Amino acid sequence: MISLHVYLNPKDGKTADLESAIRDRWIAAMATQPGFISAAVLTPFSDEALGALGAIKPKTAYEVVSFWKSEELRLEWVARPIHDEVFAPLLELAAEVSFTLNDVPDEWNIR
Repeated sequence: MISLHVYLNPKDGKTADLESAIRDRWIAAMATQPGFISAAVLTPFSDEALGALGAIKPKTAYEVVSFWKSEELRLEWVARPIHDEVFAPLLELAAEVSFTLNDVPDEWNIR
């Protein structure tokens, strides 16, 4: 299993549109793909709460984490036209997009 982590910052005034595009289009389409396991959208605690905890402030407003059975199956999804249809709007709404991948050698309670 692998995990894909996509980091996004919205353009000014596009926060609600970006959230909707992530949730209602991109993840909804991703969830129907072969090899998809699960996904979550992470948003940071408030600056005040993070400061009180001594935690670092993330550099992005959103981290989307998706789990896939394999990198090959994730790449098959990326190669499908639907991927570009649902991901291109995120690129238009985001000021910054980056990603990384991780191997997941062990899992606990992942559905």
